[in-house]
Amino acid sequence: MYPMKKLIVIIFISFFSFISNAQECNCKLNFEALVNQVKPNYAGFNDKVNAKNLTYFNDFTSKLQNRAANVKAIDSCYVILKTWTNFFKDRHLRVQLGWRYREKFPEKVKEINKQFPKRNLPPAAPDKLTEETNITILENDALLFRLPSFEWSEKKKIDSLITNYKSTLKDKPYWVIDLRGNAGGTDYAYDSLLPYLYTNPIKAKPDEYWASDGNINILKENLSDTNLPEGNKQFLSSVIKLMENNKGKFVNPSGKDFFLTTLDSVYTYPKKIAILIDRNSESSAESFLLNAKQSKKVILFGENSAGVLDYANTQYFDLPQPDFKLVAAISRSKRLPLYPIDNIGIAPDVKIPNDTPDKLKVILKKLKSKK
Repeated sequence: MYPMKKLIVIIFISFFSFISNAQECNCKLNFEALVNQVKPNYAGFNDKVNAKNLTYFNDFTSKLQNRAANVKAIDSCYVILKTWTNFFKDRHLRVQLGWRYREKFPEKVKEINKQFPKRNLPPAAPDKLTEETNITILENDALLFRLPSFEWSEKKKIDSLITNYKSTLKDKPYWVIDLRGNAGGTDYAYDSLLPYLYTNPIKAKPDEYWASDGNINILKENLSDTNLPEGNKQFLSSVIKLMENNKGKFVNPSGKDFFLTTLDSVYTYPKKIAILIDRNSESSAESFLLNAKQSKKVILFGENSAGVLDYANTQYFDLPQPDFKLVAAISRSKRLPLYPIDNIGIAPDVKIPNDTPDKLKVILKKLKSKK
């Protein structure tokens, strides 16, 4: 969280940096709409605004609201909105600029982004990462499974690769799964990989959903999607019914404190699996890591993951200005409060400095030396 003095400086600079040739909006209206959407609907609000910081939060909000009253430029208004959501330190709560605005004013967007310093981390690795989901044979006894995304569209690609390489996958004792830059998507995307990792029952904590009118309405909109699979419709219907009967509370659709996944067999190969992660492995990629690291076959390499998983199941909420879109998590993990991941990440078993050349060679050497 920025000190108030630094915050005022950032906003002051932003106002005068972007005032020229800016499109107009009613910033006060958009700011009030943002606050009025987040307070009742964001699953992390009551965890993050508490007795210890309530006075500061109210003062912080009031000052930004007063400044918003004098702002008409979309870019300057966006800075105010983003400054407010940054208070929560959760990348599953954010205001986004619409793609039309980003395409029309790419330079403005770059300048806006410079106003918000990134996490204080060592320089990112200079490695060139392929954006294609694929399998590469590294050596006679090793392969590389590159997974740049767990978006729903990737599930078919992952499942297809596993089917097409079925004999190869069971023939290679050493695997490297490269999750660098994987910003997540859906946990369903990696289902078909789990049998290869499995050695013992996998324990996972479920999510619980915050029951508010806004969240119920959003899920009802999702339910009306004609392309939604039947299984998803049934799940959404059950969540909506639970929420309608328990407004102002968290509801747990599973009714369980944890899930235990037990499979019938353990594959002989792969014998050892290295998973390479970095600061940009987040969300569903971290969910995959929580499952995978329970396997006796798996060793994590690289640097801490992003730490974006405690509050999830993000939904899009409208704001009055069409160029703004609010993204907010409507659920939280039952890992909380004992085992938080946000802004911490999942630590690797073996740290590899960013500037290490030929990481795969280093990993395979260490993987094969592990007994």
